[in-house]
Amino acid sequence: MSFSGGGDWLEAFNKDAVIVADIVGLVVTRTPEDDANMVAVSIHARAESFAALYAAGPKPHLIAQHEELDEVWRRTHADFKGAVDGRRTLIVFRCDGSTLAPLDDLAPAEIARLYPRKE
Repeated sequence: MSFSGGGDWLEAFNKDAVIVADIVGLVVTRTPEDDANMVAVSIHARAESFAALYAAGPKPHLIAQHEELDEVWRRTHADFKGAVDGRRTLIVFRCDGSTLAPLDDLAPAEIARLYPRKE
């Protein structure tokens, strides 16, 4: 079970989000443009939320964004990545079609879709 940290919130996506919401009692959100389930845990409630998750069985851990981005880059086929002005860039598929996006500008939900999680 993976959490991404950003500011005052820890976010879990897709299957992880559903599990966290069920155990901790949160609501899963989903936006059409992101095409991913998401739940956010306040950084202030981290200890209690992680304790509840451990007690229920899942083993939560934090993933630094740079680790996620490096793994997304590593796992993306060469036909879908390159460099533009010295920045690592991927072709991503959004609601309005495919587009070229700098790796470090990906939205959290896009990273969640591309980041290979252990099932």
